[in-house]
Formats: sequence, C-alpha cells, structure tokens
Amino acid sequence: MPDESDFKDYKSIEEFGKTVEGSKYFHDLYLKAVNHPVRREILTLLSGNDGLTKKILVDHLLERKLISDENMFKYNTDYLIKALCIEIKQDENSGEDIYYITQEGKVIDYLDK
Repeated sequence: MPDESDFKDYKSIEEFGKTVEGSKYFHDLYLKAVNHPVRREILTLLSGNDGLTKKILVDHLLERKLISDENMFKYNTDYLIKALCIEIKQDENSGEDIYYITQEGKVIDYLDK
C-alpha cells in the first residue's frame, strides 16, 4: 500500500488520478483540507479576493481565535497547498508572499458555511 511519500511530488489532479491509490489518497487529503474550520476560513477569505498577504490572513485568523500562532497558520496553509487548494506567488514589487485560491479550492463557494 502506498504512503504519503509516494505522492509528495505530485502537482496536479491528473498525476494523482493515474492510479486508484493516488485518487484515493488525493480524495482523502482534499476532504480533510476543505472540511477543517481553519482551512475552510482561509479558503473563504481567499475566495473573495484576488490574493492576500500572509499578514492579512494571519491577523484575521488570530482575531477570530482560529489559530494561536503563525506555526498553526503554516501547518494549515501547507496542507491546503498539498491538497492543491491554494498556491503562493511572490509579489514582483514587494517580494512578499501572496496567497491565491486555486480552481480546486473554489469548492468552498459551493459548501454550506
């Protein structure tokens, strides 16, 4: 049975979908990503915007008491990246990381809140 390390370099749904094991792994990962309260809030915030900075996201999550520190933010955004729900790009002018929702992450627009 394959484990997480077998899929760590996959960057698209098509790669996961090449095997039944990959499809199952991605499906489980995706469901855990979009059904977690912190990750769901991140997706909701990103869905209504054309990219947000880490500071804006962290400040919002701290204010709502969904996270207690930046390590929790990193853990949850890393999970969303792995589930192909968000991506990070660097702003050419400021060099700051900007978080964007992907097509897969936009499922948040169709879930009950």
